[in-house]
Amino acid sequence: MLLFLFAVLLGLGGFVLLKAQAPLKTSEKERFVIPLQTSEEKIVANLKEKGFLKSKRIFNLILSLKGWHAKIEPGAYLIAKNMNAYQLAKTLLAGPFQRWVVIPPGKRKEQVALILKQTLAWPDEMVLSFVQVAEEGYLYPDSYLINTDADPQQVVQKLKANFNEKFDSPAGELQKDLLEQNIRNDTAIKIASLIERESGGPEDKPIIAGIIWNRLLEGMKLEIDATIQYALATENCFEPTFEDCDFWPKLTGEMIRKTDSVYNTYQIDALPPGPICSPSLASIKAVAYPAETEAFYYLHSPDKQIHTAKTFKEHQENIEKYLK
Repeated sequence: MLLFLFAVLLGLGGFVLLKAQAPLKTSEKERFVIPLQTSEEKIVANLKEKGFLKSKRIFNLILSLKGWHAKIEPGAYLIAKNMNAYQLAKTLLAGPFQRWVVIPPGKRKEQVALILKQTLAWPDEMVLSFVQVAEEGYLYPDSYLINTDADPQQVVQKLKANFNEKFDSPAGELQKDLLEQNIRNDTAIKIASLIERESGGPEDKPIIAGIIWNRLLEGMKLEIDATIQYALATENCFEPTFEDCDFWPKLTGEMIRKTDSVYNTYQIDALPPGPICSPSLASIKAVAYPAETEAFYYLHSPDKQIHTAKTFKEHQENIEKYLK
């Protein structure tokens, strides 16, 4: 009986080893990308589909025996088809050589630096270096695969290259239409950054753009709260960590009155000297294609709905109606 059990176990072990063998002999490494939000079941299926696995069952058995389930991260890996199932699992569990970095719209460069710090495990000196070399407004919001050993300059170049690609897309007419309206690129990004911070949703952007243009053409002060928030954070956020900074503080009337800055659009009757965040493509498009409106004022009610007004009196009525 014992001999029979030993033979069964030996046969089973041989079967597992056979199934765990590499699918092919080639040692050439290939880039294998795991998108964000991909289930483990889908990862294993993709490995089998692309020829990296002979048996999904054996691969899953190895994950179970080693306690590796749900530990494969999204990102890009270098793997070869001569790896057996154990070697493949171990390589994937070691982590990707490129990690996903997700940059939402409306973040200033210090916030982008903190996202990179968290994702790529940057020390404080690299965070500070990124802030020093990055150009506000041009860190295009998107999902990126970035090498884990990338330095700040390389990351800035990658984000700026993506900005240029989207902005200068041959398939689009955006830059051409801006030029035809005599709108400089830097002006467009400044206005788009204001729209990004002020909008409650994508449908607001052309409306806010139209109101900003109306005020600029009339020589009125823009009186945009986000510019004061930017000024306050610039003054009060201390390098190199920026971790404890409230980048977009809730404003009081006293803050608005007492903030002495070239970014305080309640004081200056022009655009701020630079962008206040990196805007989305939708916000840049709103600059070129604003809504036609006679309004000069707007506010958002608590449900994020926009309410516009032609006169200051109408605006005050909206404040009473929607904010008090």
